[in-house]
Amino acid sequence: MKPIIKPRLVLQAFATLLALCLVGLSLGCQATQRPGVYRVKYESNDRCLIMEVLDDDLVHFELAKGPPDAAANKPIYTTPMVFKTDYRGPTRLKKPGPGVVETMEMRIAVDPRTLAVTITDITREHPIELTTIHPGELGTDATSLAVDPKTMRCVYGLGEQFDDVGQMDGDWIEHGSRTPGCEYGNALVEYDGKGDKAGHVGNAQFPVLYALGEAHANYAMFFDHLYAQSWGFGAKEWCLSTQESAHDGLRWYVMTGPDLPDLREDYMELVGRPPVPPKKAFGLWVSEYGFDNWAELEDHLATLRAHEFPVDGFVLDLQWFGGVKDKSPLSRMGCLDWDEKNFPEPARKVAELREKYGVGIIPIEEPFVSEGLAEFAAMEDRGYLARKGPDNDAAILASWWGRGGMVDWTNPAGGDYWHDLQRMPLINVGINGHWTDLGEPERFDPAATYYGFPELNLHTHRDIHNIYNFKWSESIARGYQRNGVQRRPFILSRSGTSGIQRFGTAMWSGDIGSRLGQLAAHMNVQMHMSFSGVDYFGADIGGFNRDALDGDLNELYTQWFADAAAIDVPVRPHTSNVENAHQTAPDRVGDL
Repeated sequence: MKPIIKPRLVLQAFATLLALCLVGLSLGCQATQRPGVYRVKYESNDRCLIMEVLDDDLVHFELAKGPPDAAANKPIYTTPMVFKTDYRGPTRLKKPGPGVVETMEMRIAVDPRTLAVTITDITREHPIELTTIHPGELGTDATSLAVDPKTMRCVYGLGEQFDDVGQMDGDWIEHGSRTPGCEYGNALVEYDGKGDKAGHVGNAQFPVLYALGEAHANYAMFFDHLYAQSWGFGAKEWCLSTQESAHDGLRWYVMTGPDLPDLREDYMELVGRPPVPPKKAFGLWVSEYGFDNWAELEDHLATLRAHEFPVDGFVLDLQWFGGVKDKSPLSRMGCLDWDEKNFPEPARKVAELREKYGVGIIPIEEPFVSEGLAEFAAMEDRGYLARKGPDNDAAILASWWGRGGMVDWTNPAGGDYWHDLQRMPLINVGINGHWTDLGEPERFDPAATYYGFPELNLHTHRDIHNIYNFKWSESIARGYQRNGVQRRPFILSRSGTSGIQRFGTAMWSGDIGSRLGQLAAHMNVQMHMSFSGVDYFGADIGGFNRDALDGDLNELYTQWFADAAAIDVPVRPHTSNVENAHQTAPDRVGDL
């Protein structure tokens, strides 16, 4: 006789089994409950080291001169670069000896006399001593750490710096050093030539280092420090030095793991992962400096479609708001409103391009505001510009873009005011993203003061220089959320630092020159930027500076376009073309 199976009884049995499993899981969690974050303080002479063990493979340090303000039972301060601060501690913690602690994966030993820290990977059959970090100079003018490389042979990460022309696959030990773009850190720097024959490329500090050694030994270090950092990579010692004092502590993390992808995942958890860009961002975005009017843009669109290029959008340089005047307070810089003489009926045109042709628009914006604009007065009256001192008078700059002030993105109120006043009308019209240029910042008053970090009483330009573009992108992402915009922000920036990717920011490598050697060097930079957390990174396809060309333009453009179509997000040909002498669209230059 065939047995009868009643569905109701089966469901009851399944529910009972599920309940027992959940009870078992609950009991198991109680049995392996984490001990929590472990903190300890070491003092030697006039120095103090605080250590936090945050996870089995993650430890956090703070080094200060004299007893730090923070007690060992309080979390170490983190800059805005750090996203995750709620770690639960290691799954297991042992103290096998004085100054030594062990998790499931690493051993941390602190020399109580020198405060040197030795990190050992204990997951291997034979534990591997990865490094010893020695505190160096710790004063008012300079701070340094010495890192023992032990068996490490390659170093990756550390952000964006162009070095050997034509070098596609170098690491930092091969280069020998990693240096800031200027005394403050981030900068656009001349590269591979002089003047009109050079490229001008980005140097952006992302202070994460991945070390890879023999037998696949590896670790990573992230320095939660915003000031300019220099690295020297000698055979016997790697040295980090910073020109700024450690008055509020030098802080860093050490991560261990089985391989570099695991370390990168730990780093991305720490500083934040990027949202996937909107689908259109992965397509072809034609750009130049710059389209003069809608007619020029539509002419390009017509021939691209005729040649069956799947163009997704156009990027508008500063002509869209009326252009700029050299050192003039009457420049249009900072007016994020359409020049309706050359770009009439923008709402209708943006909608038509989107609905009829499936084409989007991304306009440029810069951080400067000309004195002659109503926007300047509104921002200055509210204290939202970089200032000459503690009052609200703006620090005035004069450059190729005009004469005026600089938005203080470190002031959340100022960033919110600017977003609602300037960007929301563009977002409501239907633009697809934001091109934030000159954010190193390119021009600044070294004596200016900012909102900065009031909790630390840090308000100078040196305090905010390397976080400036980060705070700019943050203001855009915050504006989307605050205004209930139902799509992900997409931002294209020329500078930044660790964590900027979590706001939907992609980066590009600056005003690169039209040379294959610079493209090869860009590929190496792209690798280091990927390690540094920037998944979406590209170049001006074909080179921004065509005057630097040293070969056949069509051959260069074809190879560059092929590389970018495989790797860059967005795919964006761009060049300096104010005299309409050059082409960027792939149906007009290169091998069709």
